[in-house]
Amino acid sequence: MKTGLYTHIPFCRSKCSYCAFYSVSGRENDYRDSYLRALLQEADYFKKRYSPNRPIEINTWYVGGGTPSLLPVPFYAGLYRHLSDSMDFSRVREITLEANPEHLTLAYLRDLYLYTPVRRLSIGVQSFRDEDLQRLNRHHSGKEALRAVENARKAGFENITVDLIYGLRDKEEASTWKENLKTLQSLSLPHFSAYALTVEPNTVLFRKLAQGKIGIADEALLEREYFLLQEFASENGYEAYEISNYAKEGAYSVHNRNYWRNVPYIGLGASAHSYMENERHWNVSDVRAYMKDAVEGKQFERLTEQDSYHEYIMTALRTMWGVEKEKLEAFSPRLQSEFHQRAERQAQLGNLERKGDAWVIPSSRRLLTDGIAAEFF
Repeated sequence: MKTGLYTHIPFCRSKCSYCAFYSVSGRENDYRDSYLRALLQEADYFKKRYSPNRPIEINTWYVGGGTPSLLPVPFYAGLYRHLSDSMDFSRVREITLEANPEHLTLAYLRDLYLYTPVRRLSIGVQSFRDEDLQRLNRHHSGKEALRAVENARKAGFENITVDLIYGLRDKEEASTWKENLKTLQSLSLPHFSAYALTVEPNTVLFRKLAQGKIGIADEALLEREYFLLQEFASENGYEAYEISNYAKEGAYSVHNRNYWRNVPYIGLGASAHSYMENERHWNVSDVRAYMKDAVEGKQFERLTEQDSYHEYIMTALRTMWGVEKEKLEAFSPRLQSEFHQRAERQAQLGNLERKGDAWVIPSSRRLLTDGIAAEFF
């Protein structure tokens, strides 16, 4: 059974204004060795639980955060070497590391390529415009973002993706989204991700909006920028294979595609989640508690068939593959019938369409994906 592996690195230089992911600031050097031991303890727990007689076969590995590139290359070389006691990487298809541009010196990237199996980089650019980056409390400049991509290519990396955010400006300010797309075009990357700015509670962005200190795009402007994005993707040979992810042919993220298509995955690290054999695990969002005992604070639940069905529908509708007949047939006749009744209703409203043996959301309705998926719950 192929299994994805996710490792959460919770360390950051400081919190970005929009970020609600679990992270801690400025403790990576103090915690590094203890965190490594905790990751290995948790990996051993999963091996004993799900594959006691041999290492778990890993299909993809994604290292996210936080800011993984804060940690030195020897950390990842050691992590990979020791994880091989619990995990079988012999058939791995993709290994990705998230990184911030300010850390991607040519020396760091050359060592990463030489001493680790990482061959895919996900660079957190967010914007190539300095004024946007300052608003988001990012620590790199637009020039550093471009240099990071250049350095990655010099170091030997070909599979590079960047993250961008749209909806950053309100209607009274000049949008920089077109400029970002023009810069992205010049890089000719195989893949990129583009996310609408979301306002999460208990973030700096949430507080500044509540205080009226800044404005962000309203729904009309957000929609215009989204359709600019779709136009850009179409004209430059990118497929919108998921609502926020775009790839040239064959350059899909294997790891993320696994998530959306119900493939099991193991999540290691503080606040990480796992999904194995209809069981869900999630870890405490406290790095010190996690390092003390990576297993003791773990939460657990067994998913019902209804839970698994809802999760599949919610994730599948985000993708260009949609809800596939073969995967739907894994559920009971009752749930299959329920799905088809609701799908026909959504098709009448223009929210779904048939493509071969699958139901998909038309590109013109992609911004409504969450609401459409909710109609199946």
